[in-house]
Amino acid sequence: MPPLRTETWLAAAHPRLAGTVPWRPLAHVPTPVHDCGAIADWLGRDGVWCKRDDAISPVYGGNKVRRYEHLFAEAELRGARALVTAGGFGSTQVLATVMLGRAAGFAVSAALFEQPATTFARRTLLGGIGAGGDLIYGGGYVMTALRTLLAYRRAERPYLILPGASNPMANLGYVDAMLELDGQVRAGALPRPDVIVVAAGSSGTTVGLAVGAALLGWPTRVVGVRITDRIACNRATVGALAAATARFLGKRAALPAPLRRRDVRFDIEHRAAGGGYGHPTPEAIEAVAQVERLTGSPGEITYTGKALAVVRRVCAEQPTANVLYWHTLSGISPPLPEDVLERVPAPMRPFLEGPVPV
Repeated sequence: MPPLRTETWLAAAHPRLAGTVPWRPLAHVPTPVHDCGAIADWLGRDGVWCKRDDAISPVYGGNKVRRYEHLFAEAELRGARALVTAGGFGSTQVLATVMLGRAAGFAVSAALFEQPATTFARRTLLGGIGAGGDLIYGGGYVMTALRTLLAYRRAERPYLILPGASNPMANLGYVDAMLELDGQVRAGALPRPDVIVVAAGSSGTTVGLAVGAALLGWPTRVVGVRITDRIACNRATVGALAAATARFLGKRAALPAPLRRRDVRFDIEHRAAGGGYGHPTPEAIEAVAQVERLTGSPGEITYTGKALAVVRRVCAEQPTANVLYWHTLSGISPPLPEDVLERVPAPMRPFLEGPVPV
């Protein structure tokens, strides 16, 4: 694993950012990139690549690490001592906040809304509890929002991280990741991708990659695979976040010319979502086994199974395109203390009972 760096590629290219955007190192980058030959038989073709953000940190990997380099730095500047967030019972964003936040010296509280039970989601919930997170039963979306606000009011010097941890500043983590990828393309590690496929919940990763491609002048199109309700992830919401991120970057980096909206190329793939957040689909269940063949770590159906299923579809629909799958699931499973089941709040215990589909 590479060592921690002392500045981002984005700040090196646009030095004014170092004085206008808070940042602290958390990511060990560049993360590996390799071809998807291990699953070429399942994809039906070669010419597909994988960017491994599962291997970005020895604490906990995945796509929150790059965002938290900015958010944790801002929290520290504000004198925060506690992080407060929200997500589903099996939210990897909540688990990342607990793992990375506790390692950085913060207390962490999170209100959790109900979602379909899977083996992965159950283990994620237990991981967050075992790692020392104060996890609070939220119930439905509205009550979860209310209980998040209550947790914020109770916390000592709190800093709020919204579900998905997507805002213009945090999204710079994935603008920077595109500059990292550009270096790997220039070094010959892979061809410049025509299409990048990534899971899209709050869509911050999709937006960061698309804005980064525009900054580089690449014609690459980023495909965000919607895994949540359409009202939260659609062309309008993602476009608005992309525009806000481009404006934030342009102002703080003093770009010589603003990024034009038409240069930020992205699509939202709706066909993989199935019944909604955390709901299994046959395609996602089939793809989970391929995630493990590709990365050596288990997949799950909420994000990676659905994203990899879309990679397969893109391969069939665009047989000559250079395709990159951006893998955003941590390869680290947190250890579970012997008494972790005893720590589970009573309202969450039914989530851990009974059979699961996958």
